[in-house]
Amino acid sequence: MKAAFVLLSLTATSWCIHAESGRNALPSDRFVVVGDSLSAGVQNFSLLDSQQPNSYASVIAKQAGWPLTLPLVPYPGAPNQLQVVTLGPPVDIQPVPGSLIFPRDNPFVQPTNVAVPGLNVGTALTLRPDLSSTNPVQQWATIVLGFPAIFQGKAPTEIEAAVALKPTIMIEWLGNNDALVPALTGQLSTLTPVDQFAADYQQVLDTLTATGAKLITATVPDVTEIAYFTSASTIALESQLPLSTVTAMLGIGPNDFVRPSAQAAVDAILSGKTTGPLPASCPSPLTALGVTAVPCVLTQDEALMVRQTVNCYNTIIETQTAAHGGVLVDVNALVSKVYASGYQLGNQELSTNFFGGLFSLDGIHPSN
Repeated sequence: MKAAFVLLSLTATSWCIHAESGRNALPSDRFVVVGDSLSAGVQNFSLLDSQQPNSYASVIAKQAGWPLTLPLVPYPGAPNQLQVVTLGPPVDIQPVPGSLIFPRDNPFVQPTNVAVPGLNVGTALTLRPDLSSTNPVQQWATIVLGFPAIFQGKAPTEIEAAVALKPTIMIEWLGNNDALVPALTGQLSTLTPVDQFAADYQQVLDTLTATGAKLITATVPDVTEIAYFTSASTIALESQLPLSTVTAMLGIGPNDFVRPSAQAAVDAILSGKTTGPLPASCPSPLTALGVTAVPCVLTQDEALMVRQTVNCYNTIIETQTAAHGGVLVDVNALVSKVYASGYQLGNQELSTNFFGGLFSLDGIHPSN
């Protein structure tokens, strides 16, 4: 999804900032990344040292000549990296076995990519590391922000950690989880209210720009366009059945989507092994989402609600970025373009579908 277009766009933006001042990147540049799992380099729903260096932020840093230190997590990752057990049908994707013994490969090193998976705009301002917490997001915060800070008796928020690094160039890409997590879990009542998003986002940019850093921000993509959600029309295309037949058998609308854990039931119904419609509830495909069950279907009306909210968030991001003198990358438009048309890489056609090449096994985070 974001791999090709966003990477190229952000890289171009970063170079243009230096071109305007008539110089190349210098060793004195301090590049800091603020964000969530998309900026942290999560793939296959895991923060893992073999995957983190493939994030867009790390590639940009390498191309621009900016040092970027990552909070590297050893195998099997946090949480355990997903793998394909069987190709099915249905496809069986499970976490790899094992336990995380040490939270970091480099616990005594201060990361400059302080992006924490699971954070939204509000919690980037408030959530602190806590070694005793069993909350997945707080555990991620402890891994990223807690070391080496805990050795110094500190527990900074993500925004405090970024400010303390005294950045000269910064990417801030927050806001995804304000829409994404409610959409993933089906708990749309937990979408961050627009007025709260506006207040929190302004506070984030007020605080970050007070450092004097050159700021790059990005809009939130339409989260219904990620591989986690499979449209009724895609199901019809892949099953080689008319759309009207698919919707009748599954009991869904032509503009509805299904979540990953509904795929086994979809396959069983369309193959005639069982009868429809789809059940109301399916197992949660990702235990770290904090729920045991999710609705099998994201309806057209629910998708519209999510898109409208994302559009409001992006208006705020655009307005506040301009007010704070930042450079905005329109990830939303780029993702929608790839969603509609795919992406041609040599002789390979990449798409935002599951196993379409642009998404990792969680259907949420980009692949290499």
